[in-house]
Amino acid sequence: MKNTKTIISLIIFSIFIISTADAQKISIEEGDLEFFKEVSELNIEYDFSDYGVGKFKTEEAYIEDKKADYNKDEPGKGDQWEEEWHADKENTYQPKFEQLFNLIMLSEGVGIVAGAYTNADYTMILKTTFMEPGYNIGISRKDASINVEMTFIKTDDPENPLAVVTMVKVPGRGGMGGDFDTEYRIGEAYAKAGKEMAQYVWKKVLK
Repeated sequence: MKNTKTIISLIIFSIFIISTADAQKISIEEGDLEFFKEVSELNIEYDFSDYGVGKFKTEEAYIEDKKADYNKDEPGKGDQWEEEWHADKENTYQPKFEQLFNLIMLSEGVGIVAGAYTNADYTMILKTTFMEPGYNIGISRKDASINVEMTFIKTDDPENPLAVVTMVKVPGRGGMGGDFDTEYRIGEAYAKAGKEMAQYVWKKVLK
């Protein structure tokens, strides 16, 4: 058990190293998080239906621009890129958020797990409202970042939110500047969002 806690602590420390120094501002827009005192399992649903990407007001416009560029260079490359772009949400971004949320809860000895627990009493709807993919070309770089809105509900009463929480400009980057892949940078932003949210719940509600 002691070794397990040591490993968890080292993992969390490494996340702090590759993240920016300041914690992200978490704003409670509506309600409160006291219901977390009753939570053992938290269902999470993800909403990528309406958000801007970089300089583009919509994801659709961003995809069309990138896809056209890639297909111009190599026919079919843009279509493959689009498939991977959508797949990254389920394969990388969602698991990253859950892994770090759960890791923090575990490290604090809290009996809460989050994920696809459709029978759980409580649900978080994690809506992405903005995404900056960033870039890294060696001589120049820009961190990824995301804005998210988290709506918490009783699973059987979705029309009456218990709380609405927002986080803005959550950064995503890799350690030592080795984050040349867009999927990796954005994934780290979701990891940081999960970490920060779990820490907030622990410190403000459960501690």
